[in-house]
Amino acid sequence: MAFAVWAAHFIVAYGAVLVLPDQAAARWVAIGGSFFAATALAVAVARYRAKIGPIGHAAAALAVAAIVFGTLPAIVG
Repeated sequence: MAFAVWAAHFIVAYGAVLVLPDQAAARWVAIGGSFFAATALAVAVARYRAKIGPIGHAAAALAVAAIVFGTLPAIVG
């Protein structure tokens, strides 16, 4: 699940940058997508806390780190 959230974020962020190169709208889409993805992942972890175990928590933390660092190139341009 964490990988799917990261993949969706990646598609949205880089898709926006490819469609709207060097425009502020693409950067705002990437930032909004990162906040939405991190929130969706936090809600999913909170909802399934007992079922995912420590490996699931580690995967979610890794996905949040990938979401944050994956947004930086889209912002920088």
